[in-house]
Amino acid sequence: MVKRARVMMAASLVSALVACDGGTPDTPTVSAPASTAASAAPAAEFPAPPLRLPSVAPGEPCPVTEPHRWSDPDQAGRVLGPGPLYPVADYFTGGALQLRDQDRQQDGTYTKKVRWIGSGYSGPVLVRAGRIDAPGAAAASFSYTGESRDGGHYAVLANPESDLPATTTVSGPGCFAYQVDGTSFSLTIVFRALPEAAATPS
Repeated sequence: MVKRARVMMAASLVSALVACDGGTPDTPTVSAPASTAASAAPAAEFPAPPLRLPSVAPGEPCPVTEPHRWSDPDQAGRVLGPGPLYPVADYFTGGALQLRDQDRQQDGTYTKKVRWIGSGYSGPVLVRAGRIDAPGAAAASFSYTGESRDGGHYAVLANPESDLPATTTVSGPGCFAYQVDGTSFSLTIVFRALPEAAATPS
């Protein structure tokens, strides 16, 4: 009788424990990786400045930005603009972006390799471009970082010293300009694009 009472008591205790623990376990909340939140933040915190490209009247010469020597000849010979983000002038053979038949895309535009160098700046950057002497279009795009945004190419430079493979696309021959904006600077760089046979030595 005593043994039966003990068995019944044990069964009652097990039932009570099951009843206390019978709820469905809470589903764990998975947070987004910290790196995702960090990379999304700069885009939201960097509103696109107004696009203020210069204009050139018909028949007027293209006021190209003069190249200057780069401090590290192993990285580039000459660059364009005051920085801190510079297109490498070595790609502007004869002082102009030379357009060849093999550069022509299916939509009629021309895409050329133009590398950029960043020096002394880390953070968000927006690069836009356009034709300034007549109707037309242009664009610049870094090859391995960033995305299309606000009519240009947006990227966050993680290191103050950057070497950025990139391309420049133009609608055809003409006078063009880049506008480069960061948190501490805004600059304009003017360049020409010509058919390869028409480019003249600088």
